[in-house]
Amino acid sequence: MGHCHDQKQREALFDLVLFLIVADGVITEQESEFMHKWLDTIEWNADVSKEEYYTTTLLKCYAAIKTDTVEDYLTHRAKLLIDNDMKQQAMQLVRDVAIADDELDAAEQQAIDLLSELLEK
Repeated sequence: MGHCHDQKQREALFDLVLFLIVADGVITEQESEFMHKWLDTIEWNADVSKEEYYTTTLLKCYAAIKTDTVEDYLTHRAKLLIDNDMKQQAMQLVRDVAIADDELDAAEQQAIDLLSELLEK
């Protein structure tokens, strides 16, 4: 597997996990802390820094929610995860981040259910 290919999957994973943080419209301190700790553990080989990517992706997540294009957003990113271990990691991470604030919001559960369905295809 190529270097660029791996980075694209990491970015898609990042996008999906960050979406779960904003799915309920509120980013709690616990969720933000979870995300930043996880970010510190992943390899990053993009032209843009993790923090810049975080900010850009955050805006895209909010835009998907505001324009009611959540399914398209999640579908596009899920298709970029082609390795089974990346798909499993995505599901584990979105579940972990969804309960990082000790609450599972209906919007978060809906996103998890949709993502689970998309990754099983």
